[in-house]
Amino acid sequence: MLTPQPAQKWSFVTAAHLLNRAGFGGTPDEIEATRAAGLETAVHNLLHPPNEPEDDGTHPWTIPGDLPARMREVRELMTQPDEKKEKLHELQRAQRDEMLDLRTWWLGRMKETRAPLLEKMTLFWHGHFATSAQKVTNVYWMWRQNDTFRQNALGNFRTLLHEISRDPAMMVYLDLTQSRKAHPNENWAREVMELFTLGIGHYSETDIRESARAFTGYEINLTNQQFRFNPAQHDASRKSFMGRTDDFSGDDILDIIVQQPACPEWLGRKLWRFFVEDEPSPQMVSVVAGLLRENHFELRPVLREILSSAEFYSDRVVRSQIKSPVQFLVQSCKLLETELPPRGITQNALQQMGQVLLAPPNVKGWDGGKSWISTSTLLFRYNFANYLLNGTANQPNVPPILQRAPLDLTKIVPAELRDRPEDLVAHLARRLFQAPLDGKQTETFLAYLKTRAPDRGDETMRRLLHLMMSTPQYELT
Repeated sequence: MLTPQPAQKWSFVTAAHLLNRAGFGGTPDEIEATRAAGLETAVHNLLHPPNEPEDDGTHPWTIPGDLPARMREVRELMTQPDEKKEKLHELQRAQRDEMLDLRTWWLGRMKETRAPLLEKMTLFWHGHFATSAQKVTNVYWMWRQNDTFRQNALGNFRTLLHEISRDPAMMVYLDLTQSRKAHPNENWAREVMELFTLGIGHYSETDIRESARAFTGYEINLTNQQFRFNPAQHDASRKSFMGRTDDFSGDDILDIIVQQPACPEWLGRKLWRFFVEDEPSPQMVSVVAGLLRENHFELRPVLREILSSAEFYSDRVVRSQIKSPVQFLVQSCKLLETELPPRGITQNALQQMGQVLLAPPNVKGWDGGKSWISTSTLLFRYNFANYLLNGTANQPNVPPILQRAPLDLTKIVPAELRDRPEDLVAHLARRLFQAPLDGKQTETFLAYLKTRAPDRGDETMRRLLHLMMSTPQYELT
């Protein structure tokens, strides 16, 4: 079992760690409020957040639309190639714009949410059941999948697995809609075991072929864009799967998969890797797997144990995880108490750093960990921090839609600290790193202020902040 975190070790540092890993960080005031609440209450509030406002339905991508009518419109232009080409380009532009809008909406939700763990788990499931808009293209389907993740984020894994098998975006991405009785498609059958539940070595090629037959007949009703089952295209004959033989359905296959010993091990490792450390020990994976089994794949009690454990708050774990690009972007804006950049700049930034939402590199998702950092991505992070601090003030010919004013330092750098270098550096370190600096780091920042003395204006303060955000320590959470 996991070791409970002692109450006497609950502090500003551990409260910050909880908000960083179970969400997207917090301001010093938010961290202090979490510390004051106590560990048990803080974890409870994350697992049982207040209800978020319902979507008001104003976003076009929350409405299914008339897909058959749009497809007929394109087909009718077949006799007019030039007009068809322009119409297709128009549709593609609209689709890209709506997808960009969806990404921006989700990032904004991550930053402003009152339910940070819910959004963090939604991001986890997006990386786990990786699906890319580059193939799916339908924005409504991608939004609906995102909503399915959110509705089930802290619930039951088995339930979510069944939901995803009927999810239009996933069905298109892994070609489940092409699977017919006469010609079963094996993509979903393979990946659901290899990447989503068991891992390589815990199933056979026969298991793939037999289970693919069980998922035949899964279709999308293009009129309402919902899942439908077509019994005429389903192979209802007997199938042999993992040592059992029966006329299995797709749901039967998923239930058998979840019963395999490898399933909680696979999911347990991914959860520990996402929330705690990149290389979980076999012993720790076994412990989390045991929690999943004991709780019948209900996630709240498992996450409660993890987020309340001494292992989660160990010195080895705190500030040891490289921020993902999404974490870097959202957490930086939270720490600086500033708005997200314009959506075009935001998307370009995530692309340069290697994590465009709704567009994972493949069905495996993002590798994470050390793969987030390279010479180019690290340099971009430093430059992007400078952009968040200084905006486009010194960049000529920036279109108005992309312009951004320099950061307002009112909340970040108190005027009374500007002439007290040691206190100023300690104050900013508490905000940016949530932990005291070592002597060498402090000396570096104090030396910089000394070179700028007696100037303590906003430009000097922004340069100091940029220097602090351009350290290896800032890349960790």
